[in-house]
Amino acid sequence: MLRKIAGQVGTVVLVAVLVSLVVGQALGQPVLLAYVESGSMEPTIDEGDGFVAIPSVVATTPQEGDVVTFRAEEIEGGGLTTHRIVDETPEGYVTRGDANPFTDQDGGEPPVTEGDIVAKALQIGGYTVTIPRLGTGIEAVQGVLLAVTTAIAGAFGLGANLTAETVGFGLFGFGLVLFVASLVGERRGSPERDRRRSRRRTGQLDTRVIALVMMLVVLVPANAAMILPAGPTEITVDGDDVAEAEGVSAGDAVDAELTIRNDAFLTMVFTFESASEDVAIDREALSIPPGGETTVTASVPAPEPGTERTITIEERRYFLLGPESAITWLHDVRPLAAIGALNLFIGASVFGFVGGLFGFGPSRFRETDRGVPLLMRVKRQLRR
Repeated sequence: MLRKIAGQVGTVVLVAVLVSLVVGQALGQPVLLAYVESGSMEPTIDEGDGFVAIPSVVATTPQEGDVVTFRAEEIEGGGLTTHRIVDETPEGYVTRGDANPFTDQDGGEPPVTEGDIVAKALQIGGYTVTIPRLGTGIEAVQGVLLAVTTAIAGAFGLGANLTAETVGFGLFGFGLVLFVASLVGERRGSPERDRRRSRRRTGQLDTRVIALVMMLVVLVPANAAMILPAGPTEITVDGDDVAEAEGVSAGDAVDAELTIRNDAFLTMVFTFESASEDVAIDREALSIPPGGETTVTASVPAPEPGTERTITIEERRYFLLGPESAITWLHDVRPLAAIGALNLFIGASVFGFVGGLFGFGPSRFRETDRGVPLLMRVKRQLRR
């Protein structure tokens, strides 16, 4: 019995690792587990080692000594970086890799604000909890999956431009199929047979509960990635700057630019709305690929010299997990409708991914050691 329980627990842990890593890559921020790809944090975290990452939405306020993952602007061209906070200033946190002789800010990186931090590494007794070679193993598996998938796509003449991240997230779509298939299989099962078995078995592990927990673990950071970076952005137009421009006077339309960057590993749909009727935005919706950056231009009536005009642009973000037109249509109906539809897709995919690996429903085991002391039960299991 202990072996069976241990096997089930091991399966749950494996599923948790796979789901957290794949979803973390898709969202562009760690979900429970992450790993480093360089030696900048040695010897605390060696290159290729993993660590337990607590999303910033549930983590405590960062402080000096914490190891954090943040969205960098200059380090290696921008992207997620895991370094330690070594100081705090009014402008933000000062960070440095444990193996680096200088801080990130000495190298040109702006101070890290609390909004830039996406996760904090779990530390116990001042020591960072690491998982040796986790990243190395994951990258190896991703490489194999990518090679196999590319070969299959090429054999069918699809010529797909695949990446390890898209292959990984594709597993969730397959998981949705498994979910539907498992439900059909349960309906075709024999209720009478299940009832007869239930009379002879007392212990059980309901995999549906595990799937629901994993679904929540994924949906919380997924919604954080869509909701937290979104919101109103203010742009100020200075009337004195406008007056210096040749041929432009007060009331003429001038351009105000807003730079948008997608730090996630999936393409995202961005929508923009202005609260002022006299402000026109050149693109009300657009999709940006992972790591991509673009500029949105708002046309604003020039203010009088000596005055300023501040405009507000409402920005919203959605993962492109379907036709862009469908997502923007749902957004036009109501932003919550678009977020709800994406939650339904992601949740069902994760639920199916977990269920597809070890099925749905109660997993029962025989309880034959009732009344036997715990020490004797352990001895029996060790003799098997």
